[in-house]
Amino acid sequence: MSADTEPSGSALYSDLLTRLADGATTTELRGLAGSNAVDPAESALIAAAVTVRTRIDQLEERERALLRLGDSVRDIAGLDAVDGVLQSIVSRSRRLLMADVAYFLTFDQSTGVAVMRVSDGIISEAFNRLAVDPGQGISGHIASTLRPSWTSDYLADDQYTHTGPIDSATVEEGLRAILGVPVIYAGRIVGLLLAGDRHPHDYRPQDVELLVSLAQHAGVIIENATVHAQDQRTVENLEAAVEALRASENTSQTILELQDRLMTLLMSRGSLQDLATLTQSAVGGTVVLCDERRREIARAGHSDALTTAIDWNAQPLSASTATLGYVLYRPDELIVPERDETHIRQILVRAASVGSLLLESVLASLNTSRQAASNLIGELLRDPRSDRVAVLRSTVAVDLAALDTVLIASGCDASSKFDVLRAALRIADRLGGLSCEVEGEVLLWLPGANPRRSAEQTAAALCAAVDGVVTVGASRSLATAQTLQAGVRDARNTVRALVALGRAGQGADSSGVAPFPAILASTSPDDLEEFVRDVLGELLDYDNAHATELVRTLEVVYRQSSNVAAAAEVLYLHPNTVHQRLIRIDQLTGTNWRDTDVAIQRQLALTIHALRAPRPPSHTKD
Repeated sequence: MSADTEPSGSALYSDLLTRLADGATTTELRGLAGSNAVDPAESALIAAAVTVRTRIDQLEERERALLRLGDSVRDIAGLDAVDGVLQSIVSRSRRLLMADVAYFLTFDQSTGVAVMRVSDGIISEAFNRLAVDPGQGISGHIASTLRPSWTSDYLADDQYTHTGPIDSATVEEGLRAILGVPVIYAGRIVGLLLAGDRHPHDYRPQDVELLVSLAQHAGVIIENATVHAQDQRTVENLEAAVEALRASENTSQTILELQDRLMTLLMSRGSLQDLATLTQSAVGGTVVLCDERRREIARAGHSDALTTAIDWNAQPLSASTATLGYVLYRPDELIVPERDETHIRQILVRAASVGSLLLESVLASLNTSRQAASNLIGELLRDPRSDRVAVLRSTVAVDLAALDTVLIASGCDASSKFDVLRAALRIADRLGGLSCEVEGEVLLWLPGANPRRSAEQTAAALCAAVDGVVTVGASRSLATAQTLQAGVRDARNTVRALVALGRAGQGADSSGVAPFPAILASTSPDDLEEFVRDVLGELLDYDNAHATELVRTLEVVYRQSSNVAAAAEVLYLHPNTVHQRLIRIDQLTGTNWRDTDVAIQRQLALTIHALRAPRPPSHTKD
């Protein structure tokens, strides 16, 4: 390499850096070594530059590949069930085309019949049951030609083969203009995606292109039901890794290694605790993952500081415009090594990106479970012997024969209902039960065979989860699929009775508000207070003022069927003392304690008083 034409020494080093910054290719860089005047040191410099350019090319190609992947699956990330994905595509087709209806037909390869799978906007039962034979109607035409097809007025269009059932269903639905495209995967048709309007009009080329694009997504999902394309959001992490590589080789290498581990964690559907542990191993200190209200989900590290403290470094777990939670980080208080704050921030940003995808997947799974449970329970409450129940059983991964305890949970206000439902879904998932919303209240159907204990434990868990007051009532009777309706009614009465008794935030089964759960459920707390005061007010006031036990005495006498001697034995008193107390009661109230009507009212008031305010322990015989 001559001094006149080629750089050498430090000049070569500067020239190589400039060429790399300007995007020189590996071929151009290798061309610098073609001169006979290149010495071994210069040849080594050129070889190093080629290696750097090759590495950058590899990273940029990986970035482009991930971008293409992200573009193809972004709208369907986070959904596991095929029907859920198809419903999302159909609903989006209807919305983007501003159509009256949209629907998807599954294509049977063996028979050539297309059957309705999911729909949005369809109101007629006949259209929802549509099955199209080969070559019939617009669907059969699309299936046979494997090309998009559209018409401004289907019933008047002679290019299609019309049949009585299809035309009848079309008339019943009122459809006129229809656009449809085939859903093709690996060269074969797997379904049909169509949209329609109840008025005639022409379709634009961009309408066809849009539906074709959505159909391509549907084809991939049908053939790959378990593929989770959530890693497209890691594109930003890869871009940052490329920039870090150019700025600092050591830092970028660490970031890339972490990126690979995060990608592995994401694709293997690791847990949020796994993510916290992996992030903490990279940054040290303490890492906590929490929800949007800073309630802890997972923690790794030695600090036990509350998540509400202000000295956490917080990175949001974001999805679209919503914040699902945070990744919180704080360094060790006693051991503070020299740390690269930018490096730590980049790691936390990547952890937050992966955490968002994992948390979205959990929430999407809960939503799918909630919808399946809601459909099944709704049908069981309507008619437990219907054919739909048998079909819907297969949509939930729960053995209904093991479920026997029905609970109704009610929050203190409407704004907390979503949080209560989300917490109830987690409890049901953990215990192998079902949960959904029923008539504005949260229902749980769990195994356990102990309604009282289930109600108490669930109330405590829900109150802690939502940081508020949640009342839980259970039916005292074990509930099967056939008796679910009666169990729900009993549990709902129990919840309302607990609230009426001033015991909001507690859990109990219907035996805990016996013997009048239905009566108490329809009565307000103020009405109960007024009733107790009307019947027992003089005695309660007298006991408070004189430290006596007239109310306790009256309760024991009635419980012993008005047998004074038996009551005296329970109270550890002489029968004459009990008689004297009863005389004092008659004097204070102006009534006769033996009077039947008076006794009935007093026993009801005593029961309500005991349920509302349990008396302290007393020394009585068992």
